[in-house]
Amino acid sequence: MEHDIVSGHNIVGFDNLHLHGRVKTFIKEFGDSLGKDELKIFQDFTGKYTRTDSSFHFGVGSEILNIYPCSFDTYLATRKFYPYVDDFSLKTVAQFLGIDIKDRIYLMPSQIRLDERTLKYNRQDVEEQLGLTINMIQQAMPLSFTTCMPFDTLLEAGAVNMWDHMAMIRAALYRKIMPPTCKPLNICKILLREFNGVHNKVEIADYARKIKERLSKEFIRVVKYGPEMPDWVEYPYVIFNKDAEDSDEILNYHLPGGMTIKPDKDAQSHFIPWYYVIVADVGAMYPTILKALNIGADVVRLARKNEKPDLWIWLKKIPRRFLETRDITWREISADETFADKGIMIGIRVDRSPGVVNLAMTGIVDFIAKTKKELKKATNEEEKRRLQMSYQSLKGARNAGTHGILSAPTVSGRQFNLWGAAAITTMGQKILSDTLHHLRDKGTRVVYGDTDGIYIGCSKSVGNVPELCRVLNLDLKEKEEAWITRPEDAMEAIKECNEKWKKELNYPDFELEPEVHHAMLFVKHKNYLIFDAVDGKLKLVTKGNNFKGSEKANIARKALEKIMYNVLRDVYEWSDEEEARKKVIESIKNVTAEVVKSLDLSKVDIDDLILIQSVQPAKRYKPNINGSPSVFAIRVKALENLLGQPIYTRTKFKFVVTKRPLPGITKPSKSGVKPIDYMYPVEVVKDMNEIDLEWYKKMIENFIEGAFGLSGVKSTVQKGLDAWM
Repeated sequence: MEHDIVSGHNIVGFDNLHLHGRVKTFIKEFGDSLGKDELKIFQDFTGKYTRTDSSFHFGVGSEILNIYPCSFDTYLATRKFYPYVDDFSLKTVAQFLGIDIKDRIYLMPSQIRLDERTLKYNRQDVEEQLGLTINMIQQAMPLSFTTCMPFDTLLEAGAVNMWDHMAMIRAALYRKIMPPTCKPLNICKILLREFNGVHNKVEIADYARKIKERLSKEFIRVVKYGPEMPDWVEYPYVIFNKDAEDSDEILNYHLPGGMTIKPDKDAQSHFIPWYYVIVADVGAMYPTILKALNIGADVVRLARKNEKPDLWIWLKKIPRRFLETRDITWREISADETFADKGIMIGIRVDRSPGVVNLAMTGIVDFIAKTKKELKKATNEEEKRRLQMSYQSLKGARNAGTHGILSAPTVSGRQFNLWGAAAITTMGQKILSDTLHHLRDKGTRVVYGDTDGIYIGCSKSVGNVPELCRVLNLDLKEKEEAWITRPEDAMEAIKECNEKWKKELNYPDFELEPEVHHAMLFVKHKNYLIFDAVDGKLKLVTKGNNFKGSEKANIARKALEKIMYNVLRDVYEWSDEEEARKKVIESIKNVTAEVVKSLDLSKVDIDDLILIQSVQPAKRYKPNINGSPSVFAIRVKALENLLGQPIYTRTKFKFVVTKRPLPGITKPSKSGVKPIDYMYPVEVVKDMNEIDLEWYKKMIENFIEGAFGLSGVKSTVQKGLDAWM
């Protein structure tokens, strides 16, 4: 082979499969006419140099095929490294990464011919593909070396698969038995249904031989381990609730999540502009705790009644039968455990030798530290960019699924350990609760909290943030009385917490890292806005599903930026929190009305009006109950008539909403979400006056109203479904 890597976009799920299929068909139909050596070349390709496999994405499996020596699929790489991109097509990803091909040609399948235009299109495809491959491979290679996974398995592997692979390597090295891969919930269902009254591993294995024909392959894989089966097979009723009436009750335990301080319920900090916000952030809370406490399925077990626990773990709910019949240590929640509201504490023992996941984590953490060190020393911009990509890729691997591999009973894996998962969440709650109390004792105003950190609002005035003042074109001076907490005092309080928990965990790498933002505005839990002055401009970062707006045209996001710029100018200073909240809400409503009113098509970039949607061939859409074609199928026929060519495959279109319906639509409907009857492909719209500006105005109003949970933002009566989501 002349090359080491075969690269392409969606090659393992499409191109490779088709090539393999065509070669097999060629052998079948024309093999007799080939010479022995010629036939062997094709047979070796299908038999030795290709490997079929399955790829799973959110539980949905699909057939894939890898070609020797290595297939690097940039579609799978995009899904892994840039999961937030709206569309994973080659065209969209290339544009997202800034890979600009001059005079780029785009052709639909029906437009492809044996001509110069198609040849140029193919050449540009290859150029674009090279750009993608070079970008992605710089992120994939460090991750591949660290995890010891070839590209063939790395890119399609989820977090659980990746950690299982790394753990398996360590288990082989340290001669540990790795549990079988399975979905614990499935196993527990079978145990309760078929093995009622059998709760001993040896007895389970013996009885399984008698009813082997009734058992699934997954269960047989587990039961083959005999006495080495995971401990949870002896108490399946803890995991599966056979009396559950709905899916919310299917688990018979309740594992606490991360500690949260909700802005609208706990902190009462919502709809107030907090200036100079300091975030006391634990970089990767759960991986840090896993490493510090040596948590893993192979090193954590329940403490017996005659043993002193190494750690106490908190569970909100667990069957009483388990506590009363098992040889375990447990107790009620004590008065000083203020982070725990209800439930019980169970004692666990942790092995002194590092667990296999801990060992794998050490490898990744060391690589991250080396990359971070190199990044600080780098002077060349290209080298900085490359190292930054590697750094983000490795951090993503470190953070991905380190708690989920222990706590997910519905995911196929080898590491399920309820007690280890609870140990991580209990310590996370303990750290943040202690930090919260310490910060409040120091007189800080805590405005928000989530799994990884606590947010402190330091100022009531933008005048105390000169960089933001300049960006907002405000001439304000610093006001001592506008400080809630001086930044240096908040930083010192965070430092004290940091030092305390380094000692408590006996882990010098624990880091409660302070991060500063110029301003923040919270709406509800996990939905907030971050404002920073960067290079003389206001940078707005939105967090949460309320502001996601992926289904919206870009004009909605631009309108939000303009609205919030003016809201900060309106409420640049405040003294009373309740008054500030009223002013902000009123300002959002008023500014939205002004922005929408001043919207002018002559000043709008048509790219900001685009709505992206996939269209399938009409026959793929399910007909109505009476057998008539659905609105989607009718829309496809209308598009085919408009474009003058059939739609054979699933195709992504860039649409704009127009005043007139598609040709052939007899009963058009203009909804507030995506009015498909009025959506024209952007390339066929020649006159900007054809675009329905009023619909876009309503869409912006709906977006703002839905994002902030407000009513009365707009004067129109009609409401789209998205306004209520």
